[in-house]
Amino acid sequence: MPPPSAPSTATTTTTPTPTRRRIAKILIANRAEIAVRVIKTCRVLGISTVAVYTDGEESAPHVRLADEAVHIGPPQASESFLRIDKIIAACKLSGADAVHPGYGFLSENPDFARACEKNGIIFIGPRPESIEAIGDKISSKKLLAAKAPEVPLLPGYNGDDQSVERLTKEAIRIGFPVLLKASAGGGGKGMRIVRDANSIAEEIAAVQGEAKRSFGDSRLLVEKYIESARHIEVQIFGDQHGNVFHCFERECSVQRRHQKIIEETPSPLMTPSLRAKMTGAAVTIGSTINYVGAGTVEFIVDGAYTPGQDPKFYFLEVNTRLQVEHPISECITGLDFVELQIWVASGNSLDGRLSRNMEIKGHAIECRVYAEDPNNDFFPCTGTVKRWRPLVAPGLRYDSGITEGSEISINYDPMISKLIAHAPTRDDCIALMRKALTSTEVLGLTNNVAFLVATLDTPEFHSGRYDTSFVARFKAAAAAALAAQGASGSAAAATADAKRHAAAVVATFWTWALRTRTRKTWGHVPSGFRNMPGAATQRRILDVAVRRFEPESDKGRRLALEYDVTRSKAGAGAPGGYSVVGAVDGAEIRYALSSVKPVEVKKGAKPPIRTVNDKELVSGSAVLWNVQFEADESSRVTGGIVKLQCDGISRFYSVAVSSDVPDTYTDLLDVHCRDWDGETVSVGVVDPLRSAAGDAGNEERVHITPMPCRILAINAPTGSKVQPGDAILTVESMKMETKIRARVAGTVSIKVAVNDVVNAGVVIAEIDE
Repeated sequence: MPPPSAPSTATTTTTPTPTRRRIAKILIANRAEIAVRVIKTCRVLGISTVAVYTDGEESAPHVRLADEAVHIGPPQASESFLRIDKIIAACKLSGADAVHPGYGFLSENPDFARACEKNGIIFIGPRPESIEAIGDKISSKKLLAAKAPEVPLLPGYNGDDQSVERLTKEAIRIGFPVLLKASAGGGGKGMRIVRDANSIAEEIAAVQGEAKRSFGDSRLLVEKYIESARHIEVQIFGDQHGNVFHCFERECSVQRRHQKIIEETPSPLMTPSLRAKMTGAAVTIGSTINYVGAGTVEFIVDGAYTPGQDPKFYFLEVNTRLQVEHPISECITGLDFVELQIWVASGNSLDGRLSRNMEIKGHAIECRVYAEDPNNDFFPCTGTVKRWRPLVAPGLRYDSGITEGSEISINYDPMISKLIAHAPTRDDCIALMRKALTSTEVLGLTNNVAFLVATLDTPEFHSGRYDTSFVARFKAAAAAALAAQGASGSAAAATADAKRHAAAVVATFWTWALRTRTRKTWGHVPSGFRNMPGAATQRRILDVAVRRFEPESDKGRRLALEYDVTRSKAGAGAPGGYSVVGAVDGAEIRYALSSVKPVEVKKGAKPPIRTVNDKELVSGSAVLWNVQFEADESSRVTGGIVKLQCDGISRFYSVAVSSDVPDTYTDLLDVHCRDWDGETVSVGVVDPLRSAAGDAGNEERVHITPMPCRILAINAPTGSKVQPGDAILTVESMKMETKIRARVAGTVSIKVAVNDVVNAGVVIAEIDE
């Protein structure tokens, strides 16, 4: 572990004469959490703010927080957030004298910065010339090779010939594996690892398509891919007076799909000598281009090095904007980077604001909470945030652009929130972050919280000896361990079963309490009462799925819970020991939970769901001490809190109720408990009077969209013969391009057309035998 502090450095170079202007109103040319982040600092500074929004975002948090808001069009970025003319028009309409671009969208577009300058609007970022010189990955390599040869560069190709033939030839020359990268890209988009020549033409086309749609620029560069690499970046700040400072490094090696999910500072790898070399190189790069504003110089560090010697590092790119993970650097320096950006854009000097002997204060970690499925290659997910309750505690910070009821759509990045922890030491920081993740309630849609917790728990992360392949290794090791132990006999499976059983009891109590609360008559009759002998026990059929981080996705298990509510301390004065209307506190339930199997029916028939008990799993009793129901503006119950005592221990369970319930269920609930390592348990209460979903034997032949998406291409037209693994369709969701591949051999029948926007759960293709 390196020393907790190191000096910051600054370099001065000749720059144009600075222009000082007071900024009174800022338009944020972005949305969601970064827009909220900028607005919060502007409020402290007394600066008015203008939000921009698209169709359906009229009540988004960033719109509500801003002083003014301007509509800029449909949700497709190409028709709104990437339209320079619309952003400039919004500035003129609102009278904004400055624009903060955030990150992504137009933040690294020199034409946008130049358009702002032409219209007398302050662009809170670098000069257009700097963005052109260093923000573009291809031009930056050429510039540094010529002007700063002391900065080490990766072997690669960054030429003007962008034909598939030339890119393929250069990849073979460099040697596989190679990394294809969009020259104008960022945020993990427009990047693919290619390991052999067989797939390179297809991957080039895919990356060029992603780059064109996301950044309006399809140019690629090809670089040698280092397998055991670490991704470390240095925060720099420059001003119009020629000063360039660094604010230390950030470790960003925990990635999936080339996008960071956990960042920390200081880097566990860093030594004083390595820090001096890397920060010195970053400041040299900034000084070479007279850099102004916030920027991040990214490096690849070779993980294969001799102990006792500093590893080799190579320049990767410069992000000419505020970085997503900037909050952890703010934590260890005590600075507000947005405030510094505005200070610099106003023409002020950083000399005196940033110390040349700045020290690192403690340790900080950021975890990105995404709506995505770690069990499905981190595929982005859409849905409604039914319940959002962050943990409030010293040292914790949430940067988020969502509230309860917010929609995660296909049009934008699926980030829910950034969670930042700051503590005196790295061990303390990991412990604080773990507590925050397990206590944060984000219900209603699939997310990566449990995966983040599992990642923090690994010995590799705790040791600090990890690299950019860490996530892939971790998932592979988890899959191998699961296979070795047996899916049903492992400790993880037993733990999941315990959560599944608890959630079944919680869901049963919840639905019973809700019925009791709304009952107008017969409220004094105990639940389970029947006007016939021997029929006092009720039976619920429940589909229960634990959203685990395990590689084997939990598709759910059908359970039967037979129960009898026996007493109620809260309603002891009422006939039979029950209150007349709705008091449920103190109710006790005796239950027996069993696995079930369906009654055999004729193939193709759709009878009412019928099951028989297969094997008793667990039995016991529980006491419901309290239920708090929460409702929306129309008085519909949306969720709440259940305090339940089971096996002598009382716990609080959070519940979110889905309003979109499949036909086979009466209720669909998400259940969360702080003891569940960030996992959520989904419980569907089966309606025995409704029909079954039909023949499940054709699952492999029917392709259904797991989330809303746009159809980009039909790879196998109707009538085509395909084999397992063949591409059928190409779809795009949240700016990520994905191939839909055949799972079985047969003849394809396509159900959609190119450019169709398809909702989740829609059949898009079938494969006949």
